Amino acid sequence: MSASSYKRATKKYAARIDHIDGDVSSGFVLVPVGTDFLTTVMQAENFLHFEMENGEETYVSMQSVKRITEMVEQNARQREEENQARRQAEEKAKAKARKEEEEKRKKADADANTGKKKSLFTRKEEYDALDAMGLGDNPTYDEIQATYRRLVKLYHPDRLRGLGVSDNKIAYAAERLAEINNAYRILAKITKAA
Repeated sequence: MSASSYKRATKKYAARIDHIDGDVSSGFVLVPVGTDFLTTVMQAENFLHFEMENGEETYVSMQSVKRITEMVEQNARQREEENQARRQAEEKAKAKARKEEEEKRKKADADANTGKKKSLFTRKEEYDALDAMGLGDNPTYDEIQATYRRLVKLYHPDRLRGLGVSDNKIAYAAERLAEINNAYRILAKITKAA
C-alpha cells in the first residue's frame, strides 16, 4: 500500500477552537485510535489535525490557538450512537450465526437420516481441526474455505492492531490464527482429494 493511499484510523471529537485573532473554528479534532482527545491536543506541538464542519480536513497551527474546547455532550451522544450501532450489528451477526448453525444442524440431521453422506474424516486430528474451525461433521471444500476466510479476517493480528486492541488480545488472536491455519491445512487437503 502506498503512503498516499494509507489513511490512519481516527476517531472524531467535536471541538471549538478559539484563535488568537478572534476567529472561531467549529468541527472535529481527529484523534488516532487508541489515544484520547486530551493526549492528542497536548502532544500537538506545531499543528493539530482538524476537520471543519463542512468535511474539509486541515491542520491548525497551535501558535494561532488561544483555546480548544471539547464539546463533551455532543461527543458523548456520538459515542453512544456508535456503541448502539455496534451492538445492533453484533446482535444481527449473532442472529445470522444462529440461523446458519440451525440450517447446518437440520442438514446434518437430514443427511444422517437418509444415510446419504459418509464422513471423509476418520482421525482424531481431523475432528480436532473441525472443532477448531467450528465446522460440522461433513463440510464441503467451499464451506471450509469460506469459514477459513471469515476466521482469518476475525483473528488477524494486523487488523486487530489497527483497531487498537491490547497486546494480550493480539497475542491470543495470533495463537488462534495459527490453530486455524493448521486446521485449514488438514481439512483442505482431505476435501480436495475427495
